[in-house]
Amino acid sequence: MAKQIKHQATKYDTSRSALITVGQTTHAITTRMTIWSSGYKVRSISQLEDEKALSRGADLLSEFIVFGVAATVTTYEYLRSSESNRKKEESRLQKIRDDATILQAKLNSLDKRLVALEEYAKANRSSISLLRSGKEYIEPTSVVPIDDSPSHQFAIIKAAGEEKQQQQQQQSGEEQEKKKRSWWWPF
Repeated sequence: MAKQIKHQATKYDTSRSALITVGQTTHAITTRMTIWSSGYKVRSISQLEDEKALSRGADLLSEFIVFGVAATVTTYEYLRSSESNRKKEESRLQKIRDDATILQAKLNSLDKRLVALEEYAKANRSSISLLRSGKEYIEPTSVVPIDDSPSHQFAIIKAAGEEKQQQQQQQSGEEQEKKKRSWWWPF
């Protein structure tokens, strides 16, 4: 295709004169760069013959066409693959959201079941105390619903801290009670 365009461009006078101008310009630029890279100063550059300048301009046109087609195809493929990757990422994130929703529903269900068990335990305190060798059922001080939303995370941390503090107080209270009971019996 590039050869055909090159051949057609050399037939018409307007495109022919444009290609000669492009050929002369590329010759001047490449010659100047070559002389400068050798460390010399450029005094003057001779013009190419019209046929050689036409050939250089036509070659540059065909290379530009090939480069343009390659750049267009590369850009198209990049955009197509990035769109494909974006869709894959969206579907992966949607799957994660769906899984999180399902897990949250399961956690909420377990939370409701736990509340129901605690209510059953409250209602049947006497039978539970018999099963635990006479120890009485202790109702939890703070019930934190299972919820992953950020607004509930602070409540969970606070409730965990309060519960730990109550456990420490209860343990210290039990130790003091043991000391009171055993002060008169040294052994």
